[in-house]
Amino acid sequence: MNTLLSFHISCPYFSILPYFRKSSNIFLGGALPDGREAVLVKEYRAREVADQFALSFYDDNGFSYLVDRSGAIMARPWHKDGNKTLHSLFDLIPQEGNDPEMVQLFQDSIWRRKTGWTKFDHHGTRLVFCYEPLWDEGEWLLVSVIPEQVLTAQGASILKKTLLFSGATTAMVLILVMTYFASKMKVNARHTQELQEALDAADRANEVKGRFLMDMSHDIRTPLNAILGMTAVARQNSGNQEKVEDALGKIEGSGVHLLSVVSDVLDMSQIEQGKLILREEPIHLPRFFQETVELVRPKAVEAGLTLECAPVQLEEETVLGDKQRLRQVLLNVMGNAVKYTPAGGHVSVELTQGEEKRYRFRCADTGIGMEKEFQERVFLPFERARNTTASKIPGTGVGLTITKKLLDLMDGKIGVESALGKGSVFTVELPLAPAPEGDAALEEADYPGRRVLLVEDNALNLEIMEELLQLTGVEIETAADGSEAVEKLQSAPEGYYDLIFMDIQMPVMDGYEATRRIRAMERADVQRLPIYAVSANALAEDVKNSMDAGMDGHIPKPVEMAAIEKVMRRCFG
Repeated sequence: MNTLLSFHISCPYFSILPYFRKSSNIFLGGALPDGREAVLVKEYRAREVADQFALSFYDDNGFSYLVDRSGAIMARPWHKDGNKTLHSLFDLIPQEGNDPEMVQLFQDSIWRRKTGWTKFDHHGTRLVFCYEPLWDEGEWLLVSVIPEQVLTAQGASILKKTLLFSGATTAMVLILVMTYFASKMKVNARHTQELQEALDAADRANEVKGRFLMDMSHDIRTPLNAILGMTAVARQNSGNQEKVEDALGKIEGSGVHLLSVVSDVLDMSQIEQGKLILREEPIHLPRFFQETVELVRPKAVEAGLTLECAPVQLEEETVLGDKQRLRQVLLNVMGNAVKYTPAGGHVSVELTQGEEKRYRFRCADTGIGMEKEFQERVFLPFERARNTTASKIPGTGVGLTITKKLLDLMDGKIGVESALGKGSVFTVELPLAPAPEGDAALEEADYPGRRVLLVEDNALNLEIMEELLQLTGVEIETAADGSEAVEKLQSAPEGYYDLIFMDIQMPVMDGYEATRRIRAMERADVQRLPIYAVSANALAEDVKNSMDAGMDGHIPKPVEMAAIEKVMRRCFG
């Protein structure tokens, strides 16, 4: 067995034997000529250590000791008044007059090399023990013992000086602790205030959202009631064509309103998550503006209002923009004007072009107006004026919020001027880049001889699509899921199908996978074969997913005939 050798010289020397770590620079390992391992131990003179650490202070009333973790004294004061009979620090703490639990706690603190201070009775004299480890992970601690009465007499300045020399001062510890807790109290106070403000904001948000849910529930149930009720009326009057037509018209109007409510909520979610993607397509503004105004006119007439549209005169009539979102902005503004203007009132709109390709839309009404305070919140989500909720005017309270956020995405802006009982004027300014005229409305056309594959798993949706497609004169074949669509295309000769309308969510194989497999077929026609998604998944992310799968476009449900005709014109010319 190898033997570790150390060399010790008797008193007045003492050996320092830490954990044999080279980082301590206290020993040096090596080997003897006969192969045995040896350790050269560095030793210190006790008097030099005592002088170095100034082991007496307070006019020789206080003393410091170098002790190991067990409390054994390794170096003691050389002063004549120092106690030279002590072998352990705990000899200074008699059992009589001291709490055994406190003594045990002190012993544990020394063993664990903690920093701190405590007081014990020594034959009628209260002694203060301040302790501090000498170095990281070392075995020794510096313990200063001071009579309490000396500390009281000398004051805080001497205590600071004493503990400064010893490496860690009780005063500094106390000051740091007090500073720390004072700082923590300030931080806690600030956090408490911030928390209270957050709670107040959350309460306000919950209150606003609670009102929003009530309003939305009302706005959803109202058109649903009309749809179900008018369906029953149409069924009961199947022999009365006029009655049926009237019921169908009301069902359609209620369905459009219900769709707008759902779309508003979805749009808010998309915008808040930053997932709304704007398109760029040619827009002929005079025609687009007139068409949009005409969409609002029936509601204005029904409400007993006069709707006036000023003639449109623009330098650049055809621009690039997102037609759907731009129409949504104008409809929201005009719809609000119609909604909040009592019967007999007046709504006027105009579209003009200003400098730097900025277009200005203005909508003025003689409606109920709004207070100055509410004008500052009118573009916040779920906000509705008190006089609108009391009058049971429908709305989710997000239309103008969506309008503002859409305009922000388009680098546009919106403002309002209003007075309670005197109406409101909303002004929209929007930069639109000019583009060649395009997207002109074409006459309806039939496409006999064209073959369309309709992929849809829902029987009712399949029936609706078949009815709409039959109006275009195309031949229709169907598939119940993506797998069947792939099989039909594989078994058909090249060029057999001219267009595919593909649902997305289907059993067996969804529309994305079916499209990818069709595009991967080793035949010439599949790369140029138009495939359009027809899906209730109508968010911008869904459109992107369709395009990523290899589709040519995306038609949202409920499907409008205009959307189908647009695809037909694009594919068949």
